[in-house]
Amino acid sequence: MSKQRSDFLDSTSSDLAQLLSPVKIIDTMIDPRVQLYELEQQIQALQPAFKAACLALNTDKIALERAIITRKLTPVQWTYSSDISEQEAMFKQLKRKFQQLHEPTSGRV
Repeated sequence: MSKQRSDFLDSTSSDLAQLLSPVKIIDTMIDPRVQLYELEQQIQALQPAFKAACLALNTDKIALERAIITRKLTPVQWTYSSDISEQEAMFKQLKRKFQQLHEPTSGRV
């Protein structure tokens, strides 16, 4: 994990620890959840066009400035760079940690 991400996690944890009220914690969580929902909707809306664009390029590897996208053996399935995969794993870890700490009955599975 990069130093920048580590610093972000440390500052986020300390910021959340400073929120004393459970209502403030819940209120703080609302905006990221709304943003996450909106991003998921954008991704779903873009999926057909993305798949069509990848098929139109007809190549196993698409190198862009921000990512390298490679096709797996399964048609129209793609893998992303390790940086993007690492960010996704970090997000899932933070989400699990938050659920364990703040949701009823010690989080949901």
